[in-house]
Amino acid sequence: MGSIIFRHYQDGDDKQLADLYNRSFQTNGAGLIRTPKNWNWRYVQSPDFEPEMIQIAEDIEKNKIVGSVHVSLVERVNFDDQILLNGEINDVACHPEYMRQGIAKRLLKNAIIYMTKKKCDISILTADYSGFPRKKLYLKEGYKDYDREKMFIQFPNILNLLHDFYGFAFLTPIFLIISYIPRLLYRLILKSKPFFDDVSYEIVRNKKHFKYMDALNRIIKPQYVGFHPYTQKKYMWARINVPSKRHELTYIIMKKNNEIIGGAAFNTANIYGFNYGLKFKVGIIHEIFLDKNKFADERKLHYGYTYLLDKLLKGATRRFAGGIIVFASSLDKPLHQALRAVKFLGFKGASVMLKILKKDLKIKKLTKPLYIPTHVSLSIP
Repeated sequence: MGSIIFRHYQDGDDKQLADLYNRSFQTNGAGLIRTPKNWNWRYVQSPDFEPEMIQIAEDIEKNKIVGSVHVSLVERVNFDDQILLNGEINDVACHPEYMRQGIAKRLLKNAIIYMTKKKCDISILTADYSGFPRKKLYLKEGYKDYDREKMFIQFPNILNLLHDFYGFAFLTPIFLIISYIPRLLYRLILKSKPFFDDVSYEIVRNKKHFKYMDALNRIIKPQYVGFHPYTQKKYMWARINVPSKRHELTYIIMKKNNEIIGGAAFNTANIYGFNYGLKFKVGIIHEIFLDKNKFADERKLHYGYTYLLDKLLKGATRRFAGGIIVFASSLDKPLHQALRAVKFLGFKGASVMLKILKKDLKIKKLTKPLYIPTHVSLSIP
C-alpha cells in the first residue's frame, strides 16, 4: 500500500468518485448509476458541505481514486427525549482491484475522527445484513444493529414493467391481479365510509410545495425517532434544485376539509444490471405519512393508508414507473399492513447500524418507528 495516500475531497474529484461508486456497487450485480453531475449535487451542493466530509484513498502512482467514505450530512435528530447530532455515513466504496487491503477501514476511521471533531453524538448508516462490510468492517468499528428495514415493492405500470422485462409477459395476469384488483376493491370500500366524503387529494410534480414540507415536519416528528425537520434550504437542495428530470419529486397530498392530513413523495431512478444487460425504471418513495390523530381507530387508519397508497400508485403510473420501492422501519406496523393490503411484496431489508460517539451516552431501544431518510438508505435526497 506504499503508493496509497489518504486525503479529503478536492475540486475536480467528482468524475473519479462517481466512477468509483459505479464500479464498486455494480460488482453486486445491479444498482444505481452516478454521473459526476448528480454526485456533485448529492454531496458538494448539500447544505453545510465541507471537503473533510469525503475521505479519499488515492493511488498516487496511477493518479486514481481507489476508495472513499462519505459523511453525507451532519444534522440534529430526535431520539425520544434527546436531540442528538448525527453524522450520516454513505457510499463506502473501494475499487475492486484494491479490496482487502484495509483501505475502507482506514477511511472509515478518518470519517469517525471528522465526526468526533464536529462533536457528533452518534453516527448512523445502513448495510446489507449478510454483506461483507457489515460483518468485517462496521461491527468491528463499533457500529451495532439498531433496526432492520423492510423493503416493499409494487408494480404500478404493467406496460413499462414488460417493456423493461419483456420475458415476463406470460406473468401479465399475475401482475394485473397484484397491481390493480386490491386497489379497486379498496376504492369500493372507501366509497361506503363517511369519513372519506370530504377527503381529497392532489398529485403534483416538482412544485415549491412548502405547505407539504410544513405538514411533513409537523406530522412525522412526533410519530418517529431519528427525524430531522426540513428547512427551506435543505428542501430546495433535495427536492427543487435537482440535477435531472427523474430526480424531480412527485407529491401526493391528502386533505380533509382542505387541511393536509397525509402525504407521500417519490421520484424515479434507473437500476442497471450491466452484467445481465438490464435497465429497470423504478420509483423511489421518500416518505409516506398520515396524521394519526385524525383517525379514530386502527381500522380507519388502515383505510387512510390504503387511500394514500392508491393515489401514490396512480402517481407512479403517470411517471411510467414499472416498479416502485419503499423502505420502512421494522416498527411501522400500520404502514406494513396497508402496504401488504394493496399487494406490495415485502422483503427483509438493510440493517440500520448506529455507533455512539459521545462517552456515557445511552440510546434506548426503539419505542417508535425509526425514520431513515432515503439520503441514508439509498444515498438519494
